[in-house]
Amino acid sequence: MAVITISRGTMSGGEALARQLSGRLGWPAVSREVITETAEKHGVSEKIVAEQLTKGPGWLKRYTAERRLYLVAVESALIERALQGSYIYHGYAGHLLLKGIPGVFKVRLIAPMEFRIRNVMERMGMSREAGIRYIQQVDRQRVEWTRFLYDVDWSDPAIYDAVFNLSTLSVDTVADIICQAVRSPEFQDTPESRKAIEQAALACKIKSLLAQQHTTRGLDMEVTVREGAVRVTANIVTGGIMHSGVNMMKEDIRRIASSVPGVTDVQVEVSVTPLPIE
Repeated sequence: MAVITISRGTMSGGEALARQLSGRLGWPAVSREVITETAEKHGVSEKIVAEQLTKGPGWLKRYTAERRLYLVAVESALIERALQGSYIYHGYAGHLLLKGIPGVFKVRLIAPMEFRIRNVMERMGMSREAGIRYIQQVDRQRVEWTRFLYDVDWSDPAIYDAVFNLSTLSVDTVADIICQAVRSPEFQDTPESRKAIEQAALACKIKSLLAQQHTTRGLDMEVTVREGAVRVTANIVTGGIMHSGVNMMKEDIRRIASSVPGVTDVQVEVSVTPLPIE
């Protein structure tokens, strides 16, 4: 199993590259629509999260739980799709949620502004000036989106395995290079890679349940699974909480995680971060 993720600015050739790779490799190309459907199944609309990017910090804080639930939904969609086989993802920066999953080739595609302007004029029938404004607006929204959701700089090359510049390489050439890369041993399906994906899928199920429960949905937490043994680490930011409250929360987490088929043991660690006193 291998996954190719394509990150790019608007009208930078990402969809064309995804089509090329899909045709050559025989893998399906998956876009953000699949993610949206999965998010809505988890009870949060992508529209709610997207609206947060255009409003102030107060709005963001009000919807912290929805933000976390949406991230769980995106991660679940990408990992569940990986269980079905190799694919190409060209949507919002969901590849940032596939950290630690073997066989993920993370591609960043950049293109000259003139290339992008020509694309938007041809595909959307815009004037040159309107096309420039459109590109700048969408790029800005994507930077804000990834900073808010993932707390990373979308343009940082360190978060990708390869960065390709279409000012010097054609889409065909980039596709050739990627096809060669994913045939290397690092991206071949093995029992170990399959096990890692199955364990990640199980962790996602647990995170999804915890994110939807009233008592645990606002928690900042990490869930890892090893051979059915689950470890949940969570942090509570509060103005004051009794030890009994922490113990009750730990029991809720343990109960919810233990209810998931395939879980054999649950370890829970909860830390408390007090709010600063002004």
